[in-house]
Amino acid sequence: MMTLFAICFFVGLVLTVLVTFFGGDFFEFHADHGAAHGHGGPSFFNLSSILASLTVFGGMGYMLNQIGMTSSLLILLIAIGAGLLIGWLFFLLYAKVIYKHDNSMKESDFDLSGQLGKLSVPINGKGMGEMMFVMHGTTRSISVRSENGESIPKGTKVVVLHMNKGIATVTRFNP
Repeated sequence: MMTLFAICFFVGLVLTVLVTFFGGDFFEFHADHGAAHGHGGPSFFNLSSILASLTVFGGMGYMLNQIGMTSSLLILLIAIGAGLLIGWLFFLLYAKVIYKHDNSMKESDFDLSGQLGKLSVPINGKGMGEMMFVMHGTTRSISVRSENGESIPKGTKVVVLHMNKGIATVTRFNP
């Protein structure tokens, strides 16, 4: 039993240090609801919470064993309880403090339908051109093609109808 606690503690500690220095949002469990892949909030099963639980479980079990507690079942129950409690506290820290201030891009930030812009590269027939537009105070550009395969000259104001694989379908803007 001591070996299990020692392994859990050291693995949790080493992985916590690695995640602290190299990041670790790559390991978060999400349920796929079949719709848009937006976040409804942080998952309890995030890497920080799991590693905190693992480290405290191992450390608490090892310490209780070292101070002379003899009941393996009691040690296991206390270690599990302490690990879950600390994991829950890490989740609360993550959900209430860190995630609350996360300004990551959301799927809606990529929806350009209705965006007005001006062609910087003309569209020749069914070919592609480029549109310049301003979004959130920044000038951006995107590859475009015309809705009906018509040629549209450089400098023409266009509006985005929809996006398909990163290419906007546009039509002339008629105010």
